[in-house]
Amino acid sequence: MLKDNNQKSKDQIISLRKNEHKYEVREEVHGKTTITSSDIIILTHGYNVAQEGAEEAYEKFQKNFHQYSNQLSTLNKAIYWLIWPSDKPNKIESIVSYYKTVDVAKNCGEKLAEYLNKLNFPTSNKQPRIILIGHSLGCRLLLEALKKTLKTNFKLEVFLMAAAVPLSMVQPGQQLNPSISSTEKYRILYSKKDLVLKYTFPIGQKLSGEGFDRAVGFTGNPKMGVWSNTKDMENYDHSDYWEGEKSVQWILSQLGILKTSSRNLKLERPTIASKSRTLKWRTISERKLSYS
Repeated sequence: MLKDNNQKSKDQIISLRKNEHKYEVREEVHGKTTITSSDIIILTHGYNVAQEGAEEAYEKFQKNFHQYSNQLSTLNKAIYWLIWPSDKPNKIESIVSYYKTVDVAKNCGEKLAEYLNKLNFPTSNKQPRIILIGHSLGCRLLLEALKKTLKTNFKLEVFLMAAAVPLSMVQPGQQLNPSISSTEKYRILYSKKDLVLKYTFPIGQKLSGEGFDRAVGFTGNPKMGVWSNTKDMENYDHSDYWEGEKSVQWILSQLGILKTSSRNLKLERPTIASKSRTLKWRTISERKLSYS
């Protein structure tokens, strides 16, 4: 693990797991609810990530965040780490148990909503802002949380990286379709080079009982207007987002605190996704069901 100033103090870790040796969800979220700044950023990892692995990934992201952000920004001290029980005790269990963890993500999402609704920000003229940054199945957790979050008291900005979220569930009128208002912004970072989402996600969703579907993090914006902005990460594979400079730079540009401009941070207009093609079961069976 990295050992530097990016490491989090205990009061900036939000925990949904019982302890480092347990995979169960806590009955209540452990984390500070009184926030000293007017903003909070919550990082949320994906499937089959142990606490140590999550903290290492967060440290890499935070290191890039500090390197490329405007040093005067208050967001540099507003980053919190969410730890939830997505990991498995061994490799075999990690390959075959994704479908079970979908329900864990939904359960954790409900508990995160309770936590977000309890947050207390300092009294000021500035409306509090909650920035949620998720990866893979952690994006599903965040969207499940937002179904039960009271959004009237703060601004909300959501970044979904390699989202392991079914396209069908974010269509208008469906269960994970966000109700966009003037205080909400949703953004997607996606890649068609993501082999995990291309080959293993559809079968994992089928086994979870939610249908054979493509992932938002593979196709990008599923329908015009569902989210405000998208970014094609081009050559990114599934595990490249937390430590990638390009991903953190784009997030910083969207938050308005990027230190320098870059030609590579071009904003893309939302597009209507192409029709999903049926993947052959023979092709899927040749690849391992591994998520990160």
